[in-house]
Amino acid sequence: MTETELQTFLHRHIPATAALGLEVAECSREQTVVTLPHLPNRNHKNTVFGGSIALAATACGWAAVHCALPEAAGNIVIQQGETRYLRPARAGLTVITRNADDEAWKVMREMFGRRGKGKIELYTQVFSDGILAAEFRGKYVALKE
Repeated sequence: MTETELQTFLHRHIPATAALGLEVAECSREQTVVTLPHLPNRNHKNTVFGGSIALAATACGWAAVHCALPEAAGNIVIQQGETRYLRPARAGLTVITRNADDEAWKVMREMFGRRGKGKIELYTQVFSDGILAAEFRGKYVALKE
């Protein structure tokens, strides 16, 4: 899947990603990277709103699962997520989900094939001006239709 195809899919099926101005910068075997502009996501303190950070991180992890497990056809949900806000984000965001190791994906695929439901936990970092602003850990579930 290309970055353009992934971005189009996200904007069509998760409309909030379009409202945030989310753009897909990379979707590779190693990582998924999205960016978010500051202006439409700022709060009254002129920093990025915490909800925008959480949504961008959740969507980035979701996109990583979508790219790694196309047989789920986008039938992916977040089961659990935790965001740690480390410092104010005073500019646009670069959100990076590094893919889990091969063994974790293997277990997920086996569960998906055997039970029709596979789970994986992914870790996402949120940077603003190159500074780590937040960390997100999410557990995602892919379901057969």
